[in-house]
Amino acid sequence: MTPVRSAGQAAQGFGAFGSRLLIGLVGGTYAAFLLLTYRELSKVWGYLGFWYQPPDTWVSVTTICASALLGMLLPLRSWTVVGFAKWVLYFILFIPALTIPPQQGVLPYNDLLLLEVLIWASAAVLIVLLRDGTPFHEIRIAPRFLMQVVIAAWLLGNIAIFAVFGGSMSLAGLDEVYEQRATAATASSAAISYVMGTMSGAINPFLLVVGLSRRRPYYVAMALAGQLVIYSTLAGKVVLGSTLLMIGSLLVFRHGKVAFARIYATVLAFAVMGPFITTPRVAGGLINAVSDLVYFRILVLPGVLVGAYSSYFLDYPVTYLSHSLIGRPFSTYPYGELSVGQVIGRYVTPGVTVDAKNYNANFIAADGIAGFSTWGVPVIFLLAAGWLWLMSKLVGQENRPIVCAMLMPFVVSLADASLFTAILTGGGAAAAILLYLFRSAEYAAATDHDIMPSPTP
Repeated sequence: MTPVRSAGQAAQGFGAFGSRLLIGLVGGTYAAFLLLTYRELSKVWGYLGFWYQPPDTWVSVTTICASALLGMLLPLRSWTVVGFAKWVLYFILFIPALTIPPQQGVLPYNDLLLLEVLIWASAAVLIVLLRDGTPFHEIRIAPRFLMQVVIAAWLLGNIAIFAVFGGSMSLAGLDEVYEQRATAATASSAAISYVMGTMSGAINPFLLVVGLSRRRPYYVAMALAGQLVIYSTLAGKVVLGSTLLMIGSLLVFRHGKVAFARIYATVLAFAVMGPFITTPRVAGGLINAVSDLVYFRILVLPGVLVGAYSSYFLDYPVTYLSHSLIGRPFSTYPYGELSVGQVIGRYVTPGVTVDAKNYNANFIAADGIAGFSTWGVPVIFLLAAGWLWLMSKLVGQENRPIVCAMLMPFVVSLADASLFTAILTGGGAAAAILLYLFRSAEYAAATDHDIMPSPTP
């Protein structure tokens, strides 16, 4: 005998389904406007890989529907650490990777179909199956001591950066970033890259987020100054973008819970504005800055690079991850002194100098496709899922607004860099460890308070 559902259960089920339909509608709308935005950007940046040879209409519609369907799989609950990563990657990486490559017109049909299926299926499996791990036990650490260590690390890190880059530092405009990178690149080294990644991906975000949430303006000032120092070296625009996104992440929470309506409103606003802000007919400093930083760099470029890497590695040797610390002991890197990003840069823009065309890409392109061609996509998704699971065990589920906001630079870097770069030199591992220490310090403070004797009446 089939059990009869109560009216309340039916309403709850309909509410959940309605919420998923809403997410799908938002995701599909975002994907549709992203295609229009890409069309406008291609008019100016076609020579940088923003190729535009649109496919049949049904292909574009299919990618929009696939994006919407993928969004319907997202978690509906208030964000956990893994849930937060799923939502952010959905908009800044999964949708661009699904919608942009078909518009470039450089992949044969069968190869394009395989790429699209593997990206969608890998993302769907990650969203549906990946869960947060059981948090590691805390250690004993005093909150005051932790903040003293963080401030000392901030001071030492900035001193090291000034010592290395010195007179080559400059707050370059967004149209001068390549010149600034060329000027400062000669002073850069592997060691200082680790320092800068830890500063921009862990130390500065920690000070910023804790300062904003705990009302410590001097922490906020230190964090913003630190991010400007990082930007003044190699003019990494993603440093500016991730800083704004950290602040936005805090605003998404209301009384400790995610206000999904704010996410939908923000996503739709940026989607609708995209084609108008990026049109070549629009001029103006602020508008061009938004077009370059938000739409070109953060929202569209990840999809462009998935297509460019796919096109290249269909015909040329893959790296078997020899471009990373993971694969280097097991295989020989086939491109000599050039990085993978420089190889793709020469392929996309053969007439531009090497310094100006290091096409570093997201983990789908830089690790999955560069490492194993198209079939590397599910491989790198598996490795990314493993790290997200381990990271969730470190940071736990307390102080979610702080945790999610602080992890924003790492999650954003997954759409801009190799997984291994994002973890090691991008500050992902340092951020996870620092949040583990923060959780331990908060736990120590709470337990110390609980065992304090009651005051004598």
